[in-house]
Amino acid sequence: MKLLLSIWRPLCHVQFWIMIAIYTVLGLSSNPGSMVPVFNDLLMHFWGYLVAGISISFAWPRAPYWQRAAFLLGYSIAIEIAQHFMPPRTFSGMDILANFSGILVGLGLFVLLKRIAPEWAKPFIR
Repeated sequence: MKLLLSIWRPLCHVQFWIMIAIYTVLGLSSNPGSMVPVFNDLLMHFWGYLVAGISISFAWPRAPYWQRAAFLLGYSIAIEIAQHFMPPRTFSGMDILANFSGILVGLGLFVLLKRIAPEWAKPFIR
């Protein structure tokens, strides 16, 4: 258990940055549907950023929630702005809204995890 705890945070950081790299490639490719099947665009944005909200919380559990949310929202907006300059992709305010909703739910689920399983969560989220 001690070994797991010593490598847990670095693994969480690596996982988070790999996830951000994948989101960046998908967000800036001209045809992301060729890499990932597209079901419902807004639901995919929501679920992707829900996962990001949980991931950033495991990687940086001491950072204030508003900073985690601001980082992910800023990243989301930056990707949408970049898409404006990459036809056939376009800027979408609805995508940003879906992303922000996912961020809030992801951060909320992390808070819930800490409350319903504090003894389990304690070593991993200090």
